[in-house]
Amino acid sequence: MKIVIATGIYPPEVGGPSYYAKGLEDALRRVGHTVEVVVYGDLRRYPMGLSHLGYFFRIWPSLKGADAVIALDTASVAIPSWLAARLRRVPFVIRTGGDFVWEHYLERTRELIPLPFFYDERRALSSKEQLIYALTRFVVRRSTMVFSTEMQRDVWLRPYGIASARTRIIENAIEPPLPSEPASGKNFLWYVRDIAMKNGAHVRAGFEKAKTMHAEITLESGSVPKAELLERMKRCYAVILPSVTEISPNYILDALRFKKPFIMDKYSGLARALAPYGTLVDPLDESDIARAIAVLATDEGYADALSRAAQFSRLRTYDDVAKDFIVLIEQL
Repeated sequence: MKIVIATGIYPPEVGGPSYYAKGLEDALRRVGHTVEVVVYGDLRRYPMGLSHLGYFFRIWPSLKGADAVIALDTASVAIPSWLAARLRRVPFVIRTGGDFVWEHYLERTRELIPLPFFYDERRALSSKEQLIYALTRFVVRRSTMVFSTEMQRDVWLRPYGIASARTRIIENAIEPPLPSEPASGKNFLWYVRDIAMKNGAHVRAGFEKAKTMHAEITLESGSVPKAELLERMKRCYAVILPSVTEISPNYILDALRFKKPFIMDKYSGLARALAPYGTLVDPLDESDIARAIAVLATDEGYADALSRAAQFSRLRTYDDVAKDFIVLIEQL
């Protein structure tokens, strides 16, 4: 089959969707499929509408003779690629691992609402957010939707008017374990994008509270390429990711490849699955974050956290992810 992957970003750009696009592409090629990846990329510098038009013409030639399109977001690439696929009569699938309207609202207002509660009441959306919401709702109601977690699917069904029968859960890859090294100090890793959803104020305040009890702890933050991040995880003490809501926290899954202790928000799409192997916190309660960090900073707490992380054994390759997409495409 010829499969077109529509993605907002692609390596060497850093980010979950970038790595997902590459991993899925490679896995599909390994089993003999022809794959074309069409990247939104540089079109981001143009105003909305113009950038979507540009992407429509960018993806249009790739759809000739295609058997399916897999769009890896619901805003930048999904809207123009849905229209192009419709005109070309090519089966169309949207895989979403994020929520543009929610993230944009948090960024604009700094009102930190966990995703499971965001659509429970009407919000004062900006004109851009209202437009994106309306366009997204129009497209997703007419598409086959793939979610990485049940949590996000359940959150989206009602406000976006999606029929449950048109949805599938295709979980993210959980790559093989990697050799780990003991930490030389008590360094906690928090390498995230500088956006509201990552909950910077609460994380920093919580860490500073914990530091008053354990002066030896340090926090590493910023943004680094995936290869460097894995190298740092290999030698780190623990990782923290108390975001407002992490829908599908690949950062934590990578930490578990090294059997490293972690702290994560209790609203995550993987909270229930990963709770036995780490620590969940209320991301909006800096005292709860501080408490969790302080426990990990003790010898007893750390030994217990290491033991729980070591029990994680799930493995799911990108070949498994690709197989699930092929089954879905064949059904379409």
